[in-house]
Amino acid sequence: MPSLQVLYQPGAVMCLLIVCLILETAHAQHDWRNLLSLNMKISPMRNANQFEVRLTITNNENKCMAVRASTKDNSYITYLSTHATYTACICATNNFFWEIQVSAKTFLQVKAEVVPAKGICPDGEKTYPVTTYMKTITHEILVTP
Repeated sequence: MPSLQVLYQPGAVMCLLIVCLILETAHAQHDWRNLLSLNMKISPMRNANQFEVRLTITNNENKCMAVRASTKDNSYITYLSTHATYTACICATNNFFWEIQVSAKTFLQVKAEVVPAKGICPDGEKTYPVTTYMKTITHEILVTP
């Protein structure tokens, strides 16, 4: 009991609150979860400055999760088929594709985010609870003059 009396002093309480705040802030800034792994491969197509983009998303959990994959708008990139945003139930690994044409050296950024599984993952499937988890990957694209 005497050891707990130290906490009744205003300075000790303030110090304890500051330590808790620092620990929580550091924890929030560090993404300790690695729910998804992203791998992006950009392959040239037959025509100059046209590329096929393949995004591979791997689920690192033992439960399926609904994931939305999308690309960031970029004025140097034209989508040959469609500027699609994909949503799928990923239990292991899924691939997503875009065909693009690039007018100048640029960066392509793709985002994968966990979304509600209702209507996406099959009923009865063990699904990961909805989080605010989001991961991005960026790849530089060089074009020929």
